[in-house]
Amino acid sequence: MQTIQIQDSFITTLLETKFYNDKNKFIEAIKELFQSTSRLETQEYNLLKAYDRGELSLGQVANILNLSKTDTMALLKKYDIPFVRVDSEYLEQEFGAFK
Repeated sequence: MQTIQIQDSFITTLLETKFYNDKNKFIEAIKELFQSTSRLETQEYNLLKAYDRGELSLGQVANILNLSKTDTMALLKKYDIPFVRVDSEYLEQEFGAFK
């Protein structure tokens, strides 16, 4: 088993007051925090990939995640998913309007 020394006074106080120096409960709480964060990020990513595939609109993703469209666009950037996908079909359709 590895030993971790805590040198941060806030973390030490948290361990002493909230977990009554029970290091196992403290570690389990940290694991649970990261697991729940991981589940949220997985949900975000899956919804944003559905947007990227054209299965959901930006508004639908924002609504499901209870975010503004601006915040949802920031998530697209976080996961390196383009807001607008430009391909040859899209360009032909857009420039076809000028004919």
